[in-house]
Amino acid sequence: MAELYVVRHGRVPSNDSGIIVGRNNEELTSIGIKQAESVRDKLKTIKFSAIYSSNVRRAIQTANIINTQGLEIITDSRLAEREPGLSLGKTRKEINKSEWNSLTLDQTSEGAETLKTGLIRTKSILDEIHNLYKEKKVLIVTHNFICKCIWMLENNITNEEEINSFFQENDEIRKYIKK
Repeated sequence: MAELYVVRHGRVPSNDSGIIVGRNNEELTSIGIKQAESVRDKLKTIKFSAIYSSNVRRAIQTANIINTQGLEIITDSRLAEREPGLSLGKTRKEINKSEWNSLTLDQTSEGAETLKTGLIRTKSILDEIHNLYKEKKVLIVTHNFICKCIWMLENNITNEEEINSFFQENDEIRKYIKK
């Protein structure tokens, strides 16, 4: 199995406002650039076999900053942010969290992607990475939603309270090693 290093993209303007923007083309703020540089400095001694990134601009920017080895960054839409449906433009407090974190619904009443469908697409790319990069180190740069899905899948998390409390900071690195 691959050794995974999962990083959430650097800070963007919508992180400051708390507005749901989905897969828009926001660019990193100056803080977001510094966060990506900090992650780069923490990971610079690790020899990655591959770098995967969401196909959303903020994740690609972050991956490019972290990439000190000059590896080709593999972008994949399965690592993209949640499709927000009609929740686009709302604050996180305005959404129905139980629907968003549903493991039974395919989409929320507002057409947003649920945790169930996010887990399905995340599992497909994780299975691929684990098969292609056995015993190797892989960096994944993505969004909080996919970070949550990876965390759940790699740790077999099913407890609702744990799931609802998950949050990965913009410059946080999580490492997963399956045995």
